[in-house]
Amino acid sequence: MRFGGLAISSLLLSYVLLCSCRSSNYNVDTTSGGLVDILTKPMFEKMLPNANNDSCPARGFYTYEAFIAAAKSYPAFATTGSHEVRKREVAAFFGQTSLQTAGGIGWTPSIGPYTWGYCNKKEDSPPTDYCQPNPSYPCAAGRNYCGRGPMLLSGNYNYGKFGKTIGRKNDLLQNPDLLIKNVTMAFESALWFWMTPQSPKPSPHDVMVGHWHGDEEGRYPGYGVVINIIDHEECGIGADTRVWDRIEYYQRYCDMLGVGYGKNTDCYGQSPYRD
Repeated sequence: MRFGGLAISSLLLSYVLLCSCRSSNYNVDTTSGGLVDILTKPMFEKMLPNANNDSCPARGFYTYEAFIAAAKSYPAFATTGSHEVRKREVAAFFGQTSLQTAGGIGWTPSIGPYTWGYCNKKEDSPPTDYCQPNPSYPCAAGRNYCGRGPMLLSGNYNYGKFGKTIGRKNDLLQNPDLLIKNVTMAFESALWFWMTPQSPKPSPHDVMVGHWHGDEEGRYPGYGVVINIIDHEECGIGADTRVWDRIEYYQRYCDMLGVGYGKNTDCYGQSPYRD
């Protein structure tokens, strides 16, 4: 984000240093503008026209201001690379989070079916409590670590890892619903997942900005790998409607932002990652 004045520039540098552990190979391009140059409030609301629909459980929750506030903790997001790369990263982030949070009654309104992103803030009818034994991030009795927030962050280990970065590890492990009681924190959790590599997976950020160049398993840079990172069960099984929906959201946002889709947008024939 472009700021004026030495004091603000120093603050931005501090952000970069503090967040360097969240993603590899940070390269913050402060000369070509920032997130707000790509994603204005009118564009945010145009991209998510049904987020405040009466049929959406999350109506009134997600706001542009909260997203911008959360992104300040991850200054490389949408500021890395060329203007085209930065736009494509924004489209990819919202493409994935829109599918994660899609919902509502009337999925095919006159404005199109891929307009129901950000309708939910918590996974509906989770099949499990998402608790995995982990001494560093122990589960609290009776708690369910199902998906919450824009990325539907799930698993006690993810709540614990994210919580640790904001000094609230124990709070979130004891009460994971805290994540959806603070909209800025909810967006921060999604951006944390987006910016953080979890070996052997690269971060979605590194994939979209060109810091990751493929692997020996035949995975190549592009939106398809991001799908694989977020939900590997959808990949490597041929054409799949879930993957197609993720692509449709992404392409809609690319079109709105005026940027091409890039290569390798699906993961139909891609070797799936394993947890």
